Amino acid sequence: MTDRLRFIDNLRVFTIFIVVFVHSAVTYSGIGSWYYVEHTHLGNIEQLIFLFFQSHTQAFDMSLFFFIAGYFVPASLAHKGVRKFISGRLYRLGIPVLFYIFVMQPLCVKLAYPEMHVGSFLLNGLTHFSFLGWTGPLWFALVLLIFSLLYALFAGHLPPADDTKKLRTGFLLGTIGVITLAAFLIRLVAPIGTSFMNLQFCFFAAYIVMFLLGTEASRHHLVEKISGRMGRGWMIAAFAIGLPLWVAPWLSGNVPGPQMAIFGGMNLSAFLYALWESFFCVAFIVALLGITRARFNYQGKWMKFFSDNTFGIYVFHAPVLITVSLLLKGVHMDPLAKFLIAGTITITVAVWVSWLIRKIPVVGPVFD
Repeated sequence: MTDRLRFIDNLRVFTIFIVVFVHSAVTYSGIGSWYYVEHTHLGNIEQLIFLFFQSHTQAFDMSLFFFIAGYFVPASLAHKGVRKFISGRLYRLGIPVLFYIFVMQPLCVKLAYPEMHVGSFLLNGLTHFSFLGWTGPLWFALVLLIFSLLYALFAGHLPPADDTKKLRTGFLLGTIGVITLAAFLIRLVAPIGTSFMNLQFCFFAAYIVMFLLGTEASRHHLVEKISGRMGRGWMIAAFAIGLPLWVAPWLSGNVPGPQMAIFGGMNLSAFLYALWESFFCVAFIVALLGITRARFNYQGKWMKFFSDNTFGIYVFHAPVLITVSLLLKGVHMDPLAKFLIAGTITITVAVWVSWLIRKIPVVGPVFD
């Protein structure tokens, strides 16, 4: 990582932290899917805070992850060539996915459901092919592997890079429009809350577009042209325009069940929610890129330590979070406080687990 791109490494750390806190939030809010959920009573304010946090992080975090991942693909492909690039991706992404499926998934399920018999669980998964959906958080690595392989196959047909290109407002608004329309149409058949083999296709419109935008940003050096001023402008827009857009789907008059209406279907609530989600995704990501490039393009000792272990934290945080949550189960505490404490402890433990695993010869390099 060159000094001029330290901010992207810092953003990667930020995205990993958000992933952990999102899974901690699911544990105590019950909004979403996770191995262990502590069923607690939530007041209206607590529900609103969890809903705000989880909906906003869902809107941008994994899309930012795909953008960052896509950003490094063109240079890696050009440096290694197609054959070495593909073999490298199969090693760096494929092996962790298989490790998670056959080691981490049974471990996580056993922690959450102690009565489960691991042998029966594995046998049932293999005989019924349900193991294909055991990717847990590593669904991202599987999808990134697929995206990377497809990009490698078609990259040779792309036009030459153009350093004069910039991320203009019109282009970004067009990107928002494309994601909105695609998400709305996908959710007609795959609404929010549904999944296939642990893949939530309802969110894939943003993932695909942001991965491709990341590759193009790399080829045309677009990120380097996002100023701090531009970042601040999009940050203001993300909330000044985004907040009314976030509220609008809930007030759009779809009765009964406005919550279900926003999940997908031929209705105004679903379209408005897709519009808000897409707008916040693009606006907030551009804002983060501009602001971090201008003000956080450096790393101290601890940030470097976390950045070296981001993938390890991602792979190993699930069993750590489940264990921490179970240890806190008997502690009488506000769910919001538990969410913050569990997330913080999980990150602290997971980073050291990652550090230790990465010290093991042969095994360690897989999680670099």
